[in-house]
Amino acid sequence: MRAVTHIHGPARRNRTSVLVALATLVLAAAAAPAGAAPASVPGRPSPAEFTRAASPSSKARRAADVWSWSATARAWTASSGVLPATLVAKGPTATISRAQFLGALVRIEEMRGAGGDGSSARSLRDATLPAPALPDAAAGTVAARAVALGWMPARAGRFAGGSPITSNEAALAVASAVGLRPDVVTFAAKLRAEVPGSRATVFGSAQALIRTLGMRYNVTDPNDRLELGPTEAVNVAHGSYMLQVAGAGTDSWRVDSAHHMVETFDLPALGANQARILGTAVRQLGQPYVWAGETEGQQAEGHGGFDCSGFTLRVVNGSGVPAAQIATINERTTYTQSAIPGAQRIARAKLQPADAIYFGENGPRSTPTQNYHAGVYMGNGWFIHSSGGNGGVAIDSLDGWWKDEFAWGRRALRTP
Repeated sequence: MRAVTHIHGPARRNRTSVLVALATLVLAAAAAPAGAAPASVPGRPSPAEFTRAASPSSKARRAADVWSWSATARAWTASSGVLPATLVAKGPTATISRAQFLGALVRIEEMRGAGGDGSSARSLRDATLPAPALPDAAAGTVAARAVALGWMPARAGRFAGGSPITSNEAALAVASAVGLRPDVVTFAAKLRAEVPGSRATVFGSAQALIRTLGMRYNVTDPNDRLELGPTEAVNVAHGSYMLQVAGAGTDSWRVDSAHHMVETFDLPALGANQARILGTAVRQLGQPYVWAGETEGQQAEGHGGFDCSGFTLRVVNGSGVPAAQIATINERTTYTQSAIPGAQRIARAKLQPADAIYFGENGPRSTPTQNYHAGVYMGNGWFIHSSGGNGGVAIDSLDGWWKDEFAWGRRALRTP
């Protein structure tokens, strides 16, 4: 793993910082009306974020307990019957099959009430739902219903219940289970229409929405190799975390926030180069937060994914915009990327789609060394970023808490 220092982003926290961030989130949610609270509170950078160095004893302790973050969720899924206790007993790295994940959603529906989200949404348990037979699932069975409802896509015309469920499939299924299936479809359609070249799918849309719901855990450095990419099989650790949030911890304000995001998402007409950058960004939905990460492919950090400033580099510089039409961002950290002359700093009201944006401890009064987070502006108050608080690439509104923390923007294009 290469030595990287001063990589800034909201995810790499010590235990105390996490507790502070969670307390801040609770206060923010209580103070804001439903749907208006931030989807995540990254927290302030701490000295532990500024260097990868750790004492040998610290490294050994973390290496021995790399899955401890999922212990409570694993215990819950086993004790509640959401996942088979025999599966959970195999350990955090055991993979979850499509049939097992579907069984978990049925159990969660039973716990939450008809419709999964307590609403009148169509239910996996609705025996009146037309559900044609598949080669490996009889008509009217739960597996056939899951495919008919669009909660789980068929694989080559089959349910394939014994196959491991992927992160994309799990995101779509669990979002559907909490009543967001219509939002997933609508959001994907909006992204395709408003960001030409994004090729947005229901999978990317679902990945964005479950991050709004807090359903993805950010595995912190030095254990980034344990992260979960969009097409990877879901293991008991990651699956239990998602399922526990769906079954026992989905706050109503988070669901309202997801609904509100889909309802209000709207972008201005984009220039060809703005569409290239934003299309590249949207195609990264589902990628995890990886400290010092710069690519969705293989990298020294042990897993594909991005930290905040690495994400801006990837989508701005790797979008295919002709060199003469792009203001290339060469700096690697949030500090250095945002360290531009005052005359070049773009106020919130002057932002254009595809601008890089930065957030600091004192908002517009921050110094570059106080800036701790970066993203890419989409337009009309929306931005896309890789956030530890969201567990990866997500879309958020530049209002409320984010508005207060916004420092300035940096133009990324010479020709929109």
